[in-house]
Amino acid sequence: MSEEQDGKEVAKVPNRAKVSTGKPSRVVKTAGLKFASFPAVGGTSMGSGGNFYSPELSTDFLELPQSLDEQRNYYRFFYRADPFVGQAIDLHTELPLSKLRLNIPKAQDHSLAEKSLAFCQKWSKKMGLLHRLIEIVHDYHLIGECFIFVEDASPDMPQDIRQEEVRVLNEDTGEVSAQWHERPDADDRAVEWLKENYNGWTAIRILPPEQVHMESFPFTDERIVELIPDSKTKDLINQADMGDPNSKRVVDSMPADVVNAIRMGSNISLNTDPEAGSFVYYMSRKKSQYEARGHSILERCIRTLVFRDKLRQAQTSIASRHMTPIRVIYADGMDVQDVEELREQVDLSLQDPDYSIIANFEIRWEEMGADQRLLDLNTEYDLTDRQLYAGLGVTESLLSGESSYSGDRINLEVINTRYMLLREILQDFIEEYVFKPMCARMGFIETDEDGVENVIYPRLSFTRLALRDNSDTFDALFNLYQKGSLDIDVILELLNIDPETTNIKLKRDLFTLNDSSFNEVMRSIYSEVGRSLAENSDVAELVAKNMGLQFEEKSDEGSRF
Repeated sequence: MSEEQDGKEVAKVPNRAKVSTGKPSRVVKTAGLKFASFPAVGGTSMGSGGNFYSPELSTDFLELPQSLDEQRNYYRFFYRADPFVGQAIDLHTELPLSKLRLNIPKAQDHSLAEKSLAFCQKWSKKMGLLHRLIEIVHDYHLIGECFIFVEDASPDMPQDIRQEEVRVLNEDTGEVSAQWHERPDADDRAVEWLKENYNGWTAIRILPPEQVHMESFPFTDERIVELIPDSKTKDLINQADMGDPNSKRVVDSMPADVVNAIRMGSNISLNTDPEAGSFVYYMSRKKSQYEARGHSILERCIRTLVFRDKLRQAQTSIASRHMTPIRVIYADGMDVQDVEELREQVDLSLQDPDYSIIANFEIRWEEMGADQRLLDLNTEYDLTDRQLYAGLGVTESLLSGESSYSGDRINLEVINTRYMLLREILQDFIEEYVFKPMCARMGFIETDEDGVENVIYPRLSFTRLALRDNSDTFDALFNLYQKGSLDIDVILELLNIDPETTNIKLKRDLFTLNDSSFNEVMRSIYSEVGRSLAENSDVAELVAKNMGLQFEEKSDEGSRF
C-alpha cells in the first residue's frame, strides 16, 4: 500500500515537555507528532457503467496489513519463515559489506592526518563498526528505514578549561563580583582535555521503529523525532523507585533526562544534530523527498507472499486430513457375521505384521492416501517465484548459487551497481555524521590558504568489490595502465586501496626485504659474486673435496669445468 501526504490521520501524539538526550544545554529539539498513514482509498476510478474500482479494496484487502506496525510484523515473519525472503535479505545485507578500511585523510600537516586516522581506527575497532553497519543495512532492506541513535556519554568540559575566573571590583558599590573570561590558550587547553577525557561516540544503537515518532516538514530537511518509552523500561524505573537495587543500578546508567521524561509520562525528544551531542540519524529507502517514510523491498511482494502462504496452508490442510490412509476392505457374498470376523482379523493383522488372514472367499484391500488429493500447484509456484525474484531484486542463480557469473552477467552488474550506491550512502553517514564530529572535538582541524577551517577525518572504504568478475576487471584496468591511459591511483581506488597510504608504505619499504625490486637486484648480485668466486678461486675444488667428489679442470679456454 502506498503512503500519501493527505492520508487519514490515525494517531496523534500531544505536545509534551521538552526532554533531550546527550548534552541538554545544546539540544533544543522537541515536538509533538502525528502519524503518517495509508490513505483509506487509493487509485480509485469510476467506469462508464458506474462500477467502483480500487486496487487496494480488492477481495483480499482485509488479508493484507492495514498499518505500519502490522506491515513490519509481516516483514519480520516472512523473513523468518520464507526461504526466498530470508536469503534475499541476507544477501542484500552481507554482499555490499566487507572488512572496513580507513584511509588517511589529505592534509597539509601529515602528522595531524596520522593522528586522526589512528584515533578513528581505534574507535572503530572498539565500537565494532562493521557489525553495526550489518544491523543498519538489514533494517534498511527489511523495514525500509532505520533510526540510528549515536550516543555520546562523555563528560562535559569544565568551564575553567577554556575560561578563567576574574574578580572585578565595582567602584560605585564596592562589591567584588566574579566574571569569566576566555583564556588566551583556550583552544590548546581544550584539545589537551579532550585527549584525556574524550573517547568518541559511546555507542551506536538501532532504535525500534515502532517506538519512534517522526514528523517531516516541507522546505526544510529538519525533522522532529520522538522516542516512546516501552513498558519494560517504565516497569524498570518503577521498580528502581521502589528500592530494588538491581533495577536502580540499571536506571543509574541511563541518561537522567531520559529517566525523568519516563517518570513524567513524556516522550523523549531526540536531537538530530551531530554537533550537539547524542543524535539520531534517519536512513530510509525512498525516492522522493515528500514521502513520509521509507519502503521495504518486501512492500511490493506482500500480495505474492500472502498468496503463497494461503496455498501452503491449503496444501497442508489437505495433507493433515489424509495423513493416515483410508482402507477399503470388501468381499462378495459376505454376511454380517463374516464381516465382523474379517474386521477382527484385519485389526489383528495391523497390529502384528506376521499375522495371516485366512478366508474361504476373495478379499479386496484398497488404500487411499493424500497423494491423490493434493493440489497441483506447480504453475502457481513458478509464477510467484518469478514475481518474488523481480520484487526482491535477485536472480534464481544468486539465491541457489548454481550458476556461474557469466550466466547472469547483466543482472549481477545491475545488482552490483545498487550495492555500490548503498556503499556510498553508508560512507557518507560514517564520514560526515560520525567521524567528522569526533575529529572536530579532538581538534583535528587545520586552516587552508583561504582561512577556512577544515576538519581532518579519514575516508571509509571496503576491502573488496561487491559483485564483479575480478579477472576481467583487473585485466582491463591493467591493460589501460600499460597503455598509459590510466594512472595507478585510479586503479588502486577502484580496488578500494588508498593510493596515498600505499605510496607511503612503498617508500617505507624501499631498499628493504619487502621491496621486490631490491630483492631482484640482490639475487643478481649474489649470482655474479658466485660466478666470480668460482672462476677466480679454488672454492669449487674445496666444495668438491668436501663432498667426496673428484675435481677436474677442463682445458677449454674460459672455463674451469
